[in-house]
Amino acid sequence: MYEDATVYQLKTNADYVVEMLLGGFGEAAFKPCGKYEELSYGFVPVKKGDYLITRKKQALFRVKLEKKILSPAVLRKHVVEAVEDHKDLTGERLSKQQVEDLKQEIRTGLLPRTPTITTVVEAYIDTERGCLVVNNHDKDANKILIQLFMQALGSSSRAITLDTVAA
Repeated sequence: MYEDATVYQLKTNADYVVEMLLGGFGEAAFKPCGKYEELSYGFVPVKKGDYLITRKKQALFRVKLEKKILSPAVLRKHVVEAVEDHKDLTGERLSKQQVEDLKQEIRTGLLPRTPTITTVVEAYIDTERGCLVVNNHDKDANKILIQLFMQALGSSSRAITLDTVAA
């Protein structure tokens, strides 16, 4: 179905996995990034309220990721300015820990104004071949998708293991 995908082999009956998924998406539904959150992710409907669409021998679902991208150069600039301002006011240098605390404070202050990148990753379970096919090569995004996939399976996830087949 996808030209460029990552394939995970299910070591459990794929039809069983699809059955377990049917009720598990609601708890892990997507919620947009909060004002001070850098990353948010969750399942989104494939179409009008349906989180899982089954057709032929496939069960399709989607995961949405929102990530705020704060440029290291912008953060560094603000930190340098704040450190210089402190030195000008007090005549004292900040310790490494104080600089780290200041950096975190500045980062938190900048997050609400930081641009957000949104990615939607499609995946499907091929019940005939017994595999999960993810239309993405980003290892971090795939890791999040697998984490959500296992979360949606709930207590059944302990019985399911995945092997990467192709990337």
